[in-house]
Amino acid sequence: MHHGGRSSTVALLVGLALPPLVPAAARAEVRTTTFKSAALGRDVGCAVHLPPSYASGAATYPVVYTLHGLFESHVFWERRGLSSILDDLWARHALPEFVLVAVDGGNSFFANSPLGRYEDLVTQDTIAFAESSFRVGRTRGARALLGISMGGYAALRIAMSHPDLYAAAATHSAMLLAAPPRPGSGADPYQLAAFARVFGEPPDMALWRANDPLEWATRVDPRTAPALSFDCGDHDRYGLGAGHEELHRRLLTRGVNHQFALRPGDHGYEYVRAVLPGSLEFLSKRTTSK
Repeated sequence: MHHGGRSSTVALLVGLALPPLVPAAARAEVRTTTFKSAALGRDVGCAVHLPPSYASGAATYPVVYTLHGLFESHVFWERRGLSSILDDLWARHALPEFVLVAVDGGNSFFANSPLGRYEDLVTQDTIAFAESSFRVGRTRGARALLGISMGGYAALRIAMSHPDLYAAAATHSAMLLAAPPRPGSGADPYQLAAFARVFGEPPDMALWRANDPLEWATRVDPRTAPALSFDCGDHDRYGLGAGHEELHRRLLTRGVNHQFALRPGDHGYEYVRAVLPGSLEFLSKRTTSK
């Protein structure tokens, strides 16, 4: 009797001892925070997606800086279901780990304009914040850009105009237009108003050209350009497929390393969710934590 009691006590003690020895399942985490932007002179919101192993180690990770679309903010990464796609890819070990930082650029087209120095927010302040707050690589080889729609337009331009800062950029449904949007061109009044606040009405063509990825495609140096990937829905309701084909043609002519596709879909997050795994893989293969 006594012997039996002892073994159950041992079993109980062993049982109590087990949980601390079994590490909790490592989980990715999205942190929403703010940082002070010197370029804008105010606090700016951002969302930081940390990979599953981040909390338990001391490793340094590549970093993907992410730019949202018009009428969105940094919270789009979670709200549009993109963070859960990345969580799933990590859970299945389908992608290497990295840190993703989505920054709030308002309706600025992430341009330096009369509205504010939003490109500097991306290329200076956001990088400084990420590198001082998280274990991310501090070299060109560790940094990539990801952009959707308005943010895709900005990511392509920033990658080509700051080839020293980023190893790669991937975009979906980027705003690639032959000319500034005008009434009757497919843009709605809210989009036109947002555009006018940045580029003026009538548009300041010098400012437009300075920020146009199609212009940058004729200037970027093929030897130093980041690796580029851009795609668009084959029935994008804003007709952005034509601009994608033109960007592809210009980069091809100049021998700039890139990949391009028109894929089944319209303009919106149903399309983005379908193609996001491919762009994240593209960026992962072209960045390193060093």
